[in-house]
Amino acid sequence: MKQLRHKDLHHQRGASKFGILMLFVLIASFLIGGLKVAPFYVDHNLIAGICEELIENGQANSMTISQIRERVANSLRINSISGFDLSDITKRTENDKAIITIAYERRVELVANLDVVAKFDTVLQ
Repeated sequence: MKQLRHKDLHHQRGASKFGILMLFVLIASFLIGGLKVAPFYVDHNLIAGICEELIENGQANSMTISQIRERVANSLRINSISGFDLSDITKRTENDKAIITIAYERRVELVANLDVVAKFDTVLQ
């Protein structure tokens, strides 16, 4: 078996320029994709949080769907969030308890003709 000399090991240390470039491209693509998709989840968590608070407080039981949508619209206006269709929020009542459903999808162009679609379907009881 051939033994490795110290000189041979010295030439095999580190990453190549191509390897570093590919790592940079990979990290940049994940970062760009994340920065485009993350606001969808922040907006959805805000909307779901408002509706969940209404259910936990028991206010949703006595509110109409238009009152719930108005409450969400006020919060979206305060937080400068646009592009959400309030008709995607629905309410039904089972056993005298309000159940709010938030179902919609958002789409953003990632690169050229590639789009990212985020589909949300949340049921709050």
